[in-house]
Amino acid sequence: VLPECSVRFHNQQTKNKSLFVSFEEVAVHFTWEEWQDQDDAQRTLYRDVMLETYSSLVSLGHCVSKPEVIFKLEQGSEPWLGEEWANQCLS
Repeated sequence: VLPECSVRFHNQQTKNKSLFVSFEEVAVHFTWEEWQDQDDAQRTLYRDVMLETYSSLVSLGHCVSKPEVIFKLEQGSEPWLGEEWANQCLS
């Protein structure tokens, strides 16, 4: 017996043979506050999974441009973007 979400995905997939997934649909984003709650092992796991997910989508031809979060992770930077991080640091 398949879980309900698997059945729905299977039904959707059979209706639409060319089902594509974008990086944003599978990406996990943390706020600055949430990121601070992660320990080093969790941060490393997040980086590894996000980079592997992006790499897999690229190898399948699904990603056209590299998301900024991937640039940041590749450089070893924190994964949140722009003003959200600045606002969290000031509060």
